[in-house]
Amino acid sequence: MKRYVFMKIRVADKEDFADQFGRKKIGAIYFTQSITGAICTQPCYFSDETDLSTFRELYTRNQIYVPVGLFDDIEVVEEKETITQ
Repeated sequence: MKRYVFMKIRVADKEDFADQFGRKKIGAIYFTQSITGAICTQPCYFSDETDLSTFRELYTRNQIYVPVGLFDDIEVVEEKETITQ
């Protein structure tokens, strides 16, 4: 039986990656959107090694997405199996 996890995401804003003092939020999870509009399902983590030039370019084009909320509900959907006799 296959199981799926669906995560709601939204376009990132400044507060997702920096606190009120401008310090980086290391470890923040985000997803990127390609030029074709597809969301990459491989999560990225904001770190000291993040290429800030590429990150800023994607951010200014609203191509960085973050989960809606850390403690928001997630939905687990079970695929129905066909029973054959």
